[in-house]
Amino acid sequence: MSRRAERITSVADALHEARRRLPRSIMHQIENGAGAMQTHDANVRSFEEVLFRPRHGVWTEHRDQGTTVLGHRLRTPLIASSIGALRIAHPDAEPGVARAIGDAGGIQFVAGVTSTPIEEIVAAARGPVYFQLYYTGGGREGLSAAIERAKRAGADGLVFCIDSVIGHTPPRALPIGERAYLPGSAGLTEAVRFLPQILTRPAWLLGFLRGRARLELPMALYADGSQVPFELARASAYERWLDWKDLEWIREVWNCPIIVKGVLSAEEGRRAVSAGAAAVVVSNHGGNRLDGTIPALPALPKVVAAVGDEIDVLFDSGVRTGPDVVKAIALGAKAVGLGRAYLYPLAAAGEAGVRRILEIFCRDIDHTLAYLGCTSLDQLGPDHLEPPARSPTRHDGPRS
Repeated sequence: MSRRAERITSVADALHEARRRLPRSIMHQIENGAGAMQTHDANVRSFEEVLFRPRHGVWTEHRDQGTTVLGHRLRTPLIASSIGALRIAHPDAEPGVARAIGDAGGIQFVAGVTSTPIEEIVAAARGPVYFQLYYTGGGREGLSAAIERAKRAGADGLVFCIDSVIGHTPPRALPIGERAYLPGSAGLTEAVRFLPQILTRPAWLLGFLRGRARLELPMALYADGSQVPFELARASAYERWLDWKDLEWIREVWNCPIIVKGVLSAEEGRRAVSAGAAAVVVSNHGGNRLDGTIPALPALPKVVAAVGDEIDVLFDSGVRTGPDVVKAIALGAKAVGLGRAYLYPLAAAGEAGVRRILEIFCRDIDHTLAYLGCTSLDQLGPDHLEPPARSPTRHDGPRS
């Protein structure tokens, strides 16, 4: 294990190490949420506001954190949520994440804007892999070609993301003095403007060059299966976004298990059931879309109540610790996605960093189960939690 990986004892440590390794503009890209980061911060805060009710004096010699999702028996309830273009963070990229999460016993979601072909990711995987769909410049025909490739590669199903609209993550509202230039192409002029940041981060530059990284999105395809050029794919991505009607023709391309991601209400949960989804992910995209959106955690019990046992309910957004995972499962999730929680370790120390943080999560999930007096995730429920206290209603008299 590398020294950087050894120094990681938490997601906060990984963030610190990633900031030391990556150029500032790239770090801003992977660290920041949308706008003023209200939703990003509310996601994290929502876990802090839900407290545990431990069961003391209970002996649990062995604890099992296994779960079953979409028919897969997992050793841990962890999902590596989809994040695009991981090669810009570290040359280990998506295959490194696939090996790490598979060996930990979890699931990988791969972004449609992956920086690695799906065939290489599935070949590296030691567990289930689901391919997340986006329009990336080739229209329906191009997306059909990408789905066919994922199917041939051996992916286990698709993730249908309903909350990615308009465009890329809206930029964080940073003060002008803190902003850093991010190149939009591989041209010489762009490289010269980026050079001052590169020179202060030689470890990142060396890894980038050794990894023979290129600015490309290999799963952004035209109808004939050829690759959409990076700049065109980047510019046109999300000009059109997925809507519920797209589920119908997607099933014609590949009638596989489909996970609907981005659900935040009972109504959307029921609609996913009606549309034939195999699972839903309660998520607000980690606070990376519409700033001011409700945090995901309070929405989880409502979606669970709405769909019952008809389909699996998964969760992501704001997860930073093993106890966070346990809280989400106690509220009804079958498995829990990590986003920034594995992206920072990847950026800091590559595959070794991801392995390190997954070990920490699994250890802390186990310890939390012990404190709660549970021998398995199946024994968790809302009675193990104290919901946030409601603020008293204020009566300040009539307003003028």
